[in-house]
Order: sequence, then structure tokens, then C-alpha cells
Amino acid sequence: MPASQDNRPNPDELLGRIKAEESRAHRGRLKIFFGGCAGVGKTYAMLSAAHERLKEGVDVVIGIVETHSRPETEKLAAGIPVVPLLEIDHRGVKIKEFNLDAALSRKPALILLDELAHTNAPGVRHPKRWNDVEELLEAGIDVYTTLNVQHIESLNDIVAGITGVFVKETVPDKIFDQADDITLVDIPADELLKRLKEGKVYIAAQAKARAADNFFKKSNLIALRELALRRTAERVDAQMDDLKAREGLKEAITVGEKILVCIGPDPLSAKLVRSARRMASALRAPWVAVYVENARHYKLNQRGRKAVETIMRMVERNGGKTAVLQGNNAVEEIIAYAKEQEVTKIIVGKPHKTRLRNLVFGTLVDKIIRKTSDVDIYVITGDPVQQKTEKGKTSIFAEFRPNMYLWGLLSVTLCTGAAHLLGKYLAPVDQIMIYLMGVVIVAAKFGRGPSIVFSLLAITAFNFFFIEPGRGFNIHNPSYMLTFGVMVITSVVISTQALQLKMQAFFARRKERDTQSLYMLTKELASTRGHESISETAAKQIAENFDVDAVIWLAFGDDLKVIYGQLPEEDIKEETVARWAFTNGHVAGYGTATMPSAKGLYFPIVAASGILGVLGALPKVSERIFQPEEISLIETFASLLASALERASSAETAEKSRVEAESEKLRNILLSSVSHDLRTPLASITGASSSLLLDDKNLSPATQRELVKSINQEAARLSRIVTNLLDVTSLESGSIKLNKQPYYVQELIGSVLLRLEHQIEKYNVIIDVKHDLPLVFIDGVLIEQVLTNLLENAVKYTPENSTVKILAKKSHDDLVISIEDNGKGIPAGNESKIFDKFYTSEHKDKHKGSGLGLAICHGIIAAHHGKIWAENRPEGGARFSFTLPTVKSDVIAKDLE
Repeated sequence: MPASQDNRPNPDELLGRIKAEESRAHRGRLKIFFGGCAGVGKTYAMLSAAHERLKEGVDVVIGIVETHSRPETEKLAAGIPVVPLLEIDHRGVKIKEFNLDAALSRKPALILLDELAHTNAPGVRHPKRWNDVEELLEAGIDVYTTLNVQHIESLNDIVAGITGVFVKETVPDKIFDQADDITLVDIPADELLKRLKEGKVYIAAQAKARAADNFFKKSNLIALRELALRRTAERVDAQMDDLKAREGLKEAITVGEKILVCIGPDPLSAKLVRSARRMASALRAPWVAVYVENARHYKLNQRGRKAVETIMRMVERNGGKTAVLQGNNAVEEIIAYAKEQEVTKIIVGKPHKTRLRNLVFGTLVDKIIRKTSDVDIYVITGDPVQQKTEKGKTSIFAEFRPNMYLWGLLSVTLCTGAAHLLGKYLAPVDQIMIYLMGVVIVAAKFGRGPSIVFSLLAITAFNFFFIEPGRGFNIHNPSYMLTFGVMVITSVVISTQALQLKMQAFFARRKERDTQSLYMLTKELASTRGHESISETAAKQIAENFDVDAVIWLAFGDDLKVIYGQLPEEDIKEETVARWAFTNGHVAGYGTATMPSAKGLYFPIVAASGILGVLGALPKVSERIFQPEEISLIETFASLLASALERASSAETAEKSRVEAESEKLRNILLSSVSHDLRTPLASITGASSSLLLDDKNLSPATQRELVKSINQEAARLSRIVTNLLDVTSLESGSIKLNKQPYYVQELIGSVLLRLEHQIEKYNVIIDVKHDLPLVFIDGVLIEQVLTNLLENAVKYTPENSTVKILAKKSHDDLVISIEDNGKGIPAGNESKIFDKFYTSEHKDKHKGSGLGLAICHGIIAAHHGKIWAENRPEGGARFSFTLPTVKSDVIAKDLE
């Protein structure tokens, strides 16, 4: 293969690049003015760059800029339009914040937002300013902003180690890495200290002195400056690699490294996540944070579960993935997942615990190292001071339950009583088996703690009551020591095994419950039709499974309407959150980064065709925390709902298309058929009338009479065609009202024969009607029309001098009327089609009509709750039959009243 073909770009890569370019084309550009610390001139540099854009004719506005009363900064800001700030009343204090809605409504080309790491006041849509920036970028607005190195989340603990100050306001690395341009604003440490003394950094003297003492030390400033330079260099390298890959100058970097970090509810997890993020950034490798749900997880209190949720959100903010594993043995679950995902590096924490505890119970680090051979293990130690501080706080685990230990004490008492009662029959060795049975029961029922307490109390009771000389704690037989040791070991082993079995049973039950819930929802949605019914079905399932009030909005054009459920009265904020989730396609509301003060959690209903609506889950208990597995399951429910709604929309679209196609087909058939049927009599009428008008003097009276008769007959034919069209329309619309009266069928047949005597005079018509037929309660005019159409149809397709037979008989509670002929019959397979509108026989003959007569018959008989059908006779010809329900005389009399 030629070298040129070897270097051809991968089609999938090209497609990916095209999609990425399209996405970037619609997204705003982010430029960050980055510095080592406050006072280096980031805001001044941002405003200067904004003035350059103003000169270029760009629409630039200020969203929010902190001038700190610096004259030169205020002078620069004075020449740029400002978006009015949003005033928030928080606990009686007026706070001014950036007005996101006003900025989106104004939609400038470029907006300036100072202090990217700023935390918004409660009540604002997003908790952080960088969330506001993301929404502005999605709206296609360019953003200039400022950021200090200590606010980058992955560097937070490093900065704390350098300065001794732990910064609470942070920005995810993902935001920094996704910036289109990074401008480093840097000055030497000596110059910054000089600016500090001149009051160009902080105005207040006390604040200036405090900052200089605690933060603005020369050694700190040099270290922060170096950190900012390194982080900027890493970002530039990443941009260069990305640019070369996009331009085909260099293959995309695909490092075979995968990083796994183990997290939990302890404070060390935040440091582990930052370390994993820094390592992933340096290696350009994907990373995942793993949390194991075991027995300890279900003992966590609300604070502990909130800590886990916070850590997982931190991982996702920084571009990592999260995985929740289920199993009582954390080490085995972590190693199995690492092998499955081909992880090359594992990061674990080593909290500061006593050496004795580590020796007795072992550590997660030691166990992972022993069971892995081809994975690098990185151990991150916690801060001893922080660990010590955390110990003084309330435990994150569930409160101690004394009732379990009371049951253990009661069990010892019962076992002692049983051993005493059976003392006459049992030796001491046999008596101790009673205690051993007790420890098995307590361990299985109440767990490790109560079982160990039971063992110690059982040893004490047995020694005191049953070992000679009795009523003492002397052990003369060393074999009892072995027995006591076996009892303690048994309690530990049995309780551990019982706990593992309980956890396995719990996970199995939960998995079965989740699977059953998904199966039931899928089954019900599959058998449900219509958007409202589908939404109601899904909402009820969600409310039942998660103990929430479910609300579903669906999109109708650009409008979002509640299709099921309702919000608390006048709760505009909840609807605002739902609309944001719909517009942006992200989960929002309670416990998220977007409007976390909302009462409910709102999920966009995303289908292949787009966002169809929003699913809201409002907890019935205000302090409830949604667990990660619950959020994942609700998202699955929302996905199933989206598929069902999309299926319903597709079905409606298909049905609409089918109806439109059928209507178009019928319209074409109607125009073709009616135009042909109208043209023939109109041509005859025109020809006859023209002859009368142009040559009436030369025509004999007999000829004139024949022409007038032809005009009259063709006019009657036209009248019948128009009447048939009107009848079909009336029958289909249901506007015909039956005028039911009692009739003898013989009268109707006679009337029709009299009306058609000229048409049937050349045919042998045989009447076979039983004399004892009951009355029928019908609309006589319409049934005469049926008989007329069927008889005309028979003579139309039957040669002259042929036989046409009319039969009437009773069958059960119906009267059956048939018309037989010995013509060509009905084409095979078309027996049911001939009652369709505009159907005409496939026989090529001069009698081809409009195809409405039999359709009218079908409609009239259906209105009388009867049946009509056609069939070929074995001896040749066709038979048309229909039924009319017979009614007793007293019922007819009652109806007539």
C-alpha cells in the first residue's frame, strides 16, 4: 500500500473533529486572566483587553468587576457598559450579585466577570460564578474572567501546604482546562509586596497587615508564582498537542494509563481526588473514583452520606468519572473493578490510626498491595492535625444502639439459666456448648459487637457458676482456656459470615427490587398509548419506588407544560429550575450545582430526537438526601420514559402520515372516478341540448322527444352520483339520523321493483320471500336505497335475459335478505374490498361506476347494527346478503310511543 494511503486520516477521527468544531462554533470563548495571587493586576489586564475589543467594534459589557476602589481600575471600567446587578436580600442584608438573566437577555458579544471562584449568595440560580460562566458560554457569549492559582481545585491542598491557608472557594480543573485562552498576569514578588505597602492591593490598614503576616510572605509569593507558571505551561502543552492532533501534524496522544482513586466519607477523600486529578492531568490519562457500598455505608448518618455525595460531585466537576461498587469486601471489589477496567494506577489513602489497630485489622493499603502485582499503588497520607480534629467531631456513623447489647446480656442470662437447670445431666464441657450455641445465635442476629460482649460475659458466667470450686474466678483446668478462646473466635467468625450473608442478601434484594421496578415500568409503558397516559404511568412508578411526588413537564413547541402532577401553589422557583433543566439538558435542583436550594430534583427527559420534557422528583421529607444509586435509577426511569414518549410520537406521526396518504389516495380516486362519471352524463346532456338548440327545426318530434328523454335520464344519473357522494359523507360523519318505523320486508322489495321496472324488464327476477317473516324496525327509505343499489349492481354485471333472485328468510333473531345473480361474479380475494369507497370491479366493461353504491349500503346496514357481505355462488354469479335485527311487537310499540 502506498505511503500516502497509510497516512490517510481515520474517518471516525475526522467525524469526531467535525462534530467538535461544530460544537465550538456555537459555544462562546472563555479567556482567563490567571495569576499567582491577588494584586498582580488581573482585573486591570482584563479591562485593558476589553478596551481593545471595544475599539474593534465588539459589543462588550461588564457583568461584575471588583475595582476595590483603585482609581486606575475604576477609570478603565468607566468606559464600558454595565449589566445591572441583582440585589439579593439574605438574612436582612442586601447583597449585590451578577445578574445572569439580564446578561442572557442582553446577549452581548463579550462580557467581563471578575473573580471566577466567587460563591454566589443563596437564592441565586447557581451556587458558583463559574456555573454562571458555563451557561453564558452555552448561550454563545464570550467571557473574560480572572482567577488565582490557589483557587484551582486540584492545587488547593498544595497551596494550603505552602501558605497555611485553606482556600474554600475553588474552581474545577475542568473549567480551567476548557478555557480557549489563558493569559498569565505575573509580577515579581518584591514588586507585589511594594504594591501591598502602597495600598494597591488592600485599602484597609488592618487587612493589609493581616494579609502580609499570614499570606503575603516573599517565600509564599515565589512558590505561588512558580505554581502558576507550571500550571499555565501544562495548559499550553495540552493546547499544543490538541492543535497538532486536530491539524493532523501529530497523532492524538493515547497513553495507556488509567487511574483509579478510592474514596469514602472521610475528609482525606478530597485530597485523594485532587491528587488523582493532578496525576491524570500530567499523564493525560482518564481517571475514575470508586466508592464501595458495604456494611459501613448503611451505618452512615446523614452527614456521612452527604460527605460521599459531595466527594462524588467534586470528582465529576473535575472531569473524572464515578463508580459505585456493591460488596462487603472492599478490597476484592476494588481489585475486580480495576482488572475489568484495565487500571494501571490505584491511589488510596492511609488515615492516621494506631499501630495496634493496623496490626490487628490490617489496612486497605496493605491488602491491595498484597493482592495486586501489575498495578502501581500510590499511597496518600492524611494530615495528622486534621485527622485529630475530625475525631473530636460527631461520628459520621449511625448512633450506638444499646438494645442489641441488652439482647446479648439477656441471652447470657438465658443460657446460664439453661445450663444450671441441666447441670444434673450435663458435664461442664457439655454446659459450655449451651453458651456456644448462644454465641452463634447472637452473632448471626445482632452482629460482631454484641457477640463479642456475649462471649466475654459467657466466659465470666461459666467460670463463676460452673467451674470448681464455684462462686469464683479460678480456672484449674487449662483446657477451659482453649474453650474460651474458641468461643471468642467463633463469635467473630460467625458474626463476620452472618454480616457478609446479610449484605449479600441485601444487595440481591435491592438489585431484584430495582430490576423488578424497571421491568414493571417497561412492561406498563409498552402497553400504554398516548403522552398523558405514558407520563402518568411513569410518574406513579417513580413516586412509589422513591417516596417522592413526581411531576412531569412535556414540551409543546417552545412551551413547557405540566402533563402530570402539580407543584406547591405559587412555587415559581421550582418551575424555573425545571425550565433550566429543559433548556440546558442537565440535572438541576436539590443537591446539585444548579439552584441547590430548590425543593425537588429535576431530570431532563432526553431522547434521540432531543429533550422531550422534564421529570421532577420532590421528596416528601424535606431533609432527604438522594443517594447516587437512586439518582442513577431515576435517570434510567427518565430514559425509559423518553423512549416511550418518542415511541408514542413516532406512532402518532406514522398514523398521521398514513391518514394523510390514505386521504390523498382517496382524493385522487374520487377526482378520477367522479370526473369520469360526471363527464359521461354531462357530455350526453351537452350533445342532446346542442342538437335541440342548433337544429330543432329539422328534427322530427319523435327525435326531439328522444333527445329530451336522454337529457332527463342523464340528469337523473348526475343526481344519483351527487346523492351518493352526499350520502357517503353523511354516513361517515354520523350526521344521518335514522327514522325507524315497523316495516314488512315484502313491502320494501315491492316498492324497489316498481321503481326499477324499466331497468329490470329484460331480466328474469325471481322473488323468494317467506310469508311468516316478522316486522323489522328500520328506516324504510334507507333500506330501500340498499335494495336499489344491490339490485342495480346485479343487473349491471349480469347479461340480459339472465336470472336475478331476491330471497328473504329469518335466521335466529335476524332477517337475512340476499340478491343473487348469474353474472361474472366477484374477483377472488376482493369479496370484502368491494364495500370500500371508490372500489370498482376489475372486469373491463362499460358498466364501471363510481364505486360508491356498495359503500353506501355498508354504511346504512352498519347504522342499523346489521351485517352485509358478498360471496361467489358455486354455480356461478355473485350473492349479496345483509341482515336486519328483528324486534318483538311489544318492543316496537314501546319505541313508537
